[in-house]
Amino acid sequence: MSVSEKTLKALKEFGLTEYEVQCYVSLVDGGEMSASDISSDSGVPYSRVYDVLGRLEEKGFIQSRRGRPTMYIPKAPTEVTRLVRITWENRLETASKAVVEELQPRFEQETQVTTRDVYLLHGRAAILAKALEMLDAAKEEVVLSVPTLDVEAIDIDTDLKDLSDVVDRILTLKIAKVRVLTADIPEEVQTLLPDSIEVRTRPRVFGIGMVTDARETLIMLAGAGQDRTFLGIYSNHAVFAEIASTYFNSLWKEANPV
Repeated sequence: MSVSEKTLKALKEFGLTEYEVQCYVSLVDGGEMSASDISSDSGVPYSRVYDVLGRLEEKGFIQSRRGRPTMYIPKAPTEVTRLVRITWENRLETASKAVVEELQPRFEQETQVTTRDVYLLHGRAAILAKALEMLDAAKEEVVLSVPTLDVEAIDIDTDLKDLSDVVDRILTLKIAKVRVLTADIPEEVQTLLPDSIEVRTRPRVFGIGMVTDARETLIMLAGAGQDRTFLGIYSNHAVFAEIASTYFNSLWKEANPV
């Protein structure tokens, strides 16, 4: 029983101990096995193997079939990774909600946040996180310019990596008015568009820009060179939003309806 260091590290990041990794990999290689066979194959002491298998079952990596002896069956790696992802997402959502509900009001009170803030965001992750936050908070209108709505192309293009989260969120928005300006939208995405979303295309759309509720503005810029530094400009100043909206509208008038 052996796996690469990369896979071993990944399984441990999923929350498995050394013994749990050894037992799970043995089951993946051997299929349905008894505890004694798992102990022999994995090298996990027989005195510990039942506890280890019990924890693996609790974590959803294996299942058992009672009998004499009890047999243990591995779940497919695709299934367990999906389970881990869902578990993490649920934990993150719960934790994020708790932090925001308690600390955001205190932050706004103590720092006296005004409606006239403009600041820079460094790095793609920080920019996309702010974009998702703006979309979640939008109540009336969203205007967005983005190079493509082709999720497959986004996943391949390193400059657009993770933008698919923004596209997915746009497609599920439940507000009255959403306008999207893009250079490319595949037919399969067009069929998913709700009535509230209007899309127009033009030959080239540079960069990513968004205005929500005529109040918040986010512009994403990519630097030149090998490092491809990403810089975001965020503002919740109404004048900044008006300037961005005016520029968007000028492009929108010249674009082709989908």
